Amino acid sequence: MSTHVETTSRAWRRILIGAELLVLVYAVVIHFGGRHVRQETGPWFVLAILVFAAWAFLFLGSPFLVRSHGRLAILGWGVAVGALLFPVL
Repeated sequence: MSTHVETTSRAWRRILIGAELLVLVYAVVIHFGGRHVRQETGPWFVLAILVFAAWAFLFLGSPFLVRSHGRLAILGWGVAVGALLFPVL
């Protein structure tokens, strides 16, 4: 039973790290990429949908993972809020 809990915990940890990296890299690419990156067709559209799903998971799901993952979940929520405020800055 302990192995199952550790495997699940590792999976959530990987999902959190992957979502954080995806949102951060996408924000940097969009910010510095210029006009040709901001196309809303093809692969960029699919990537934008995946980034939105990752952002929604970080914004809505990270607070529920604070007890088990602590700082990583708080960092994920901070990334989501930062991505929300990033265009304003």
